[in-house]
Amino acid sequence: MKSCWETLNIAMTENKDIIRQAYLALLPSFHPETDPQGFKQLRQAYEEALLLAESPSEETDTSPHPMAVEHDVLIAFRALLASDTERFQPSAWQRFIQRLNTYSIDEVDELRWRLCEIAMASDYLSFDCIRLLAERLSWRQQPNTEQIVQEELESFLDTLGRGDIFAFSTLTDLSAVAQNEAIDFFRMFGRIWFNHPEWLAAFLSIHRTVVTPDDTRLHRNLLRWYSALKCGMPELLAYARAWREAEPENEDAHYYACAQRVYCGESDSLLPDLCAFWQRFPSTQADALLLYWCRQHRIGTAPLLALVIEARERVNEKGKPLVYIPGDSAHTRLLWADILYSGDLSPLSRDFLTSWLNIRSKPRMKQTPGQESGSGPLSSLYQAADRLVCSEPPAEAPLQSLVSRLDDAACCPLEAIIIRWLLVSSAEASRVETSQPAKVESEAADNDGPGIIKIIFYIVLICGAVVRILHHLAATG
Repeated sequence: MKSCWETLNIAMTENKDIIRQAYLALLPSFHPETDPQGFKQLRQAYEEALLLAESPSEETDTSPHPMAVEHDVLIAFRALLASDTERFQPSAWQRFIQRLNTYSIDEVDELRWRLCEIAMASDYLSFDCIRLLAERLSWRQQPNTEQIVQEELESFLDTLGRGDIFAFSTLTDLSAVAQNEAIDFFRMFGRIWFNHPEWLAAFLSIHRTVVTPDDTRLHRNLLRWYSALKCGMPELLAYARAWREAEPENEDAHYYACAQRVYCGESDSLLPDLCAFWQRFPSTQADALLLYWCRQHRIGTAPLLALVIEARERVNEKGKPLVYIPGDSAHTRLLWADILYSGDLSPLSRDFLTSWLNIRSKPRMKQTPGQESGSGPLSSLYQAADRLVCSEPPAEAPLQSLVSRLDDAACCPLEAIIIRWLLVSSAEASRVETSQPAKVESEAADNDGPGIIKIIFYIVLICGAVVRILHHLAATG
């Protein structure tokens, strides 16, 4: 076992400044949140070194010393922290505070920082509970008169301010070992999420058995964390449904209910609920979720869905649609390129993408009926989309067939979303096309105006010149 000097990485000394500097230099490497055990060992080594610096002869003295009698409040506090059934119960902490209130002000002042030191050295604390004691003893307001490093104290109090990641009182029916394992796992989960989210996948890949407490706040945090990782957890589906039923108007509740079903791999049975969510709560996260599902289960429609998403983005600050050329935005082109190189596309959708991404010399996809077996419905959708990307309205006959398919009860929700966009965009393209001849005539009239003025100007000049010539001839004659 390392001595205190080895832990602090210094030679034996009676200089407290050297001990304090060594401690402060090592403190960032043993943060109480990320490495509580290492921090505890460092703190013990620091306190031991300070004691040895005050009485250096004690280091080699192995004779037993009589133990000083500890204050009964400190004994009761240690017992509270060690109790499996009371350490996470706010009521037990309130009783301890009431007992503390029976002592004089001088005694409380004497115990204030000793209680703080014991709390800071404890591994498994309920921050919500210890915050009650911190407020009673004014750890933040009172001047630090003990050998507690101020930076360390402030870090501890800031941690208390964030509170527990879930209600630890839900663990009281478990053994102490199970309680500590659950606290370790979910605390580390939260720390990694907030500080190093890129480590989460590796953290979750470590197999372990941990009890999930029955705590609503934790359940919702888990839904957020797993969904952000695009990771499905079947155990969370029940929590997501309960949240949605409890708060039917809450967008987040609907999103996480759909997200976990998507990431758990649910296929066609999810599509009606997913499309209903996409239409009810328009947002970028809804767009991303529907596109993710589409690329997993309906990759052939993904390029078309990218166009629909583009239309939702092309609105002004008042929510009114802007005039634009479908498929012309950089975001849509990036989505198309990603879809092209990451998905098992059909020849029809691949032909559409390669045409418009200029990967081949072909300027646009050609209509090739029967290009692939069973692709009739998609073929008509792609032909209409191809005309729109060319800024041309589709022919009337194909549009009528799309209207008929939209009225068909067998039309799936995703296909209905795409068809509605095609019909709306086709109507807008037709309106723009019919307004163009009038615009051209107006521009022609505007262009003719300056020409007529020039002609009149030249006629006036010529007439003036003729008059001057006639006057000159009359004068000389």
